[in-house]
Amino acid sequence: MKEFWTQGIMLHGSLNLLVTVVRLLMSLFCGGMIGLSRSVKRRSAGFKTHSLVCLGSCLITLTAQYIFVMGEITSDLARLPAQIISGVGFLGVGTIIVTGNNHVRGLTTAAGLWAGAGIGIAIGFGYYSGGIIATVLILCIYGFLSRVDDYAYSHSRILDLYVEFESRSAVTEFLKLMREKGYKVSDLELSKPKKGIDSTVSARFSLRVPTAGHHDEYIQELNDMDCVEYVEEFGI
Repeated sequence: MKEFWTQGIMLHGSLNLLVTVVRLLMSLFCGGMIGLSRSVKRRSAGFKTHSLVCLGSCLITLTAQYIFVMGEITSDLARLPAQIISGVGFLGVGTIIVTGNNHVRGLTTAAGLWAGAGIGIAIGFGYYSGGIIATVLILCIYGFLSRVDDYAYSHSRILDLYVEFESRSAVTEFLKLMREKGYKVSDLELSKPKKGIDSTVSARFSLRVPTAGHHDEYIQELNDMDCVEYVEEFGI
């Protein structure tokens, strides 16, 4: 039993049916567990996507071993699994979306797909303990550690904001108010107005506040200003 968890079912000349079934089912289970946690949060890549990525990675790894064991084709055992990592990278890009307000979504999902591929490779090579432990840790990240990340992000002294102003003069007034309150504005980017000099102006910038607090309170404070029409925090 100890050898099973540390090394898996070792290859002695051939891949048998039991080894293939066990590894494919285990990769399907691990990928499905990760994907299920994403489906609950209605993410773009959920149960089916993570299951397929992990299962496919395991199958490709098994295929590489099969080619190597059969000896009919001279092959580097790690060549096919190495292509999985780069291939899943392109798949992950499709889950990343940048909204009109520069709000980035999907990075965590893309990272989860990449990690799921790694689990599939580990199980495909028979490294069961590594694959299962990684699955448990990823589920912990999605569950408990995500709350820690959300808390730290929401109580940071730096807010990345998208703000709409009624005119360019309102931007000047806003910056003056920020200095009076002791707030520091950096990385300010203004959009070009669509019509005339007094049309609505949008801005993206980082705002550093004197004391840490919940971001909703600061956003509400900015939203109550006469010179501001709309405020939204953006980020990852």
